[in-house]
Amino acid sequence: MAVIPVIKKIMNSKAASIAPKVLGAVTTAAVVYDSHVNAKEKAYVTDELESADRFSKRYNQYMSADVESASLNKMKKFWFEVQNDFQVLNIFSKIKGYVSGFFKTVLKCLPLLALSAVSLASKGNIGKITGILLALNGIKTVLYDVMGIGVKKKSKYS
Repeated sequence: MAVIPVIKKIMNSKAASIAPKVLGAVTTAAVVYDSHVNAKEKAYVTDELESADRFSKRYNQYMSADVESASLNKMKKFWFEVQNDFQVLNIFSKIKGYVSGFFKTVLKCLPLLALSAVSLASKGNIGKITGILLALNGIKTVLYDVMGIGVKKKSKYS
């Protein structure tokens, strides 16, 4: 019976109203940081893949000549080099990859962002409950993902 008054005292303290806000801000910052890092990686991969695809298409066009002509070959070579040096398309593929990677990560972490938003915006018991849920999620992440507690061991033969 002595536990309930202690819990009520903790829940009514000033720290209990500040902690959910801090947890919400930290969670939001972590999700945004992860989204940014994943988006940079996705932008790089998308740019490399699309750049290689464009290069192979241009090279096939450059190599296919219907007429044997020295001037035509020089013009084709010049146009091939101009297209390879023109980097504007790479910017668009990087933007496409960044946006794709960012929103993919944000959508994956949407429940955490929702809890963070509720935790930051609400007062009273709802904010405290969402703060507790965020803390439990953080504890689970540290135990399961960082320390590997509860993760099934993989056999070296599987």
